[in-house]
Amino acid sequence: MIILKLVENAYKNRGGISGQREALKQKTAISIRNRMIADIKEGTILPPIVVGIVIDEVKYKKLESKEINFEELEIEKNAELLSIIDGMQRTTALMKACSENDSVGERELRVEYWISDNNNSLLYRMLVLNTGQVPWNVRRQIEVIFSGIIKEIKNKVDCIAVLQIEDSARRKKGGQYQASELVELFLAFGARTWKVNTKEKLTDEFTRHDFLQSSGEIDLIDMFCEILKCMAEIDILLDEKYKISEAKEEVEIEINQNDKFKNGKDLFASQPARIGFVAAAGEKIIGRPGEERSAEKIKCAKNDFLQTFETIKESIEEKKAEELIEYIDFSTLNQKMERRTTKVGDYERELFYEAFKVAVDEKGKMDNLGICWRTF
Repeated sequence: MIILKLVENAYKNRGGISGQREALKQKTAISIRNRMIADIKEGTILPPIVVGIVIDEVKYKKLESKEINFEELEIEKNAELLSIIDGMQRTTALMKACSENDSVGERELRVEYWISDNNNSLLYRMLVLNTGQVPWNVRRQIEVIFSGIIKEIKNKVDCIAVLQIEDSARRKKGGQYQASELVELFLAFGARTWKVNTKEKLTDEFTRHDFLQSSGEIDLIDMFCEILKCMAEIDILLDEKYKISEAKEEVEIEINQNDKFKNGKDLFASQPARIGFVAAAGEKIIGRPGEERSAEKIKCAKNDFLQTFETIKESIEEKKAEELIEYIDFSTLNQKMERRTTKVGDYERELFYEAFKVAVDEKGKMDNLGICWRTF
């Protein structure tokens, strides 16, 4: 690629503009860049690299008035005038890919040229592109494309009802979820952790890396839909079968009005429970954050996870009202909910995360779910 040779001096001089950052050297950045290098070799199309050119005032005015065209600037003869405004990390990856595979250098590269008659203008433009940006906010970025993801979820998970963000409707039965809450579930699944807080900026480099790694290795949306469908089917089944009002005459039940979980639809009405479920699924299937699994291993782990909850579904379906109440064991879960901590939300998410991991370890073959609720 001729352009890489032209900007080589600018690259060595940290882009050629004071304030431009050099190629990142953190372990996570290197890992992500290595993935980019591999993708470049496979023929991926990158966003354009933005190259700045400083020319003298006379030429700039001629170019502005169209007395001369871009080719007449003969930038190949004035490489020292070039600077990389945006794309230092991409340039690093491209140069590495070219050195490892000659065919990469023969491909076309998208480049955007910004021309000025002074360096200060280029510095301003670089600040607009980089420093002026807010820190990486996963929720904000995903919400931009999430309308498409919501549509895909609706098509693939036909048993659920998605309540849009602007809707005032509240959940009335199992299988109903707010679109904004599905964003958080998707993030927790991809990042493989319950520690996803979409109300804050997710600037932690490891969270970004884990999510990127997940989305790079598998069809993350497709797999998330499978896990969401699994959860929704149990949610709907519990709503249909676990109804305290219908069971009162068959079994003596103590009901505390302050209990969080009374009927079947209450379990996955809780966002911490949903977060715990998908986070446990993400870790069990894709692996612990930082772990790299083969596609075959991921497929086997996914099948094991789905089979676990298919076993639990069968247990729910075959039980009578009084047996189901004993099996679900909401009384134990409500006792665990009584614990008061400074971070109630975190406590509940971790509790469900650990609980569903126990269910997977036991392959769903349990006399009751009490052992899951007691594990944390």
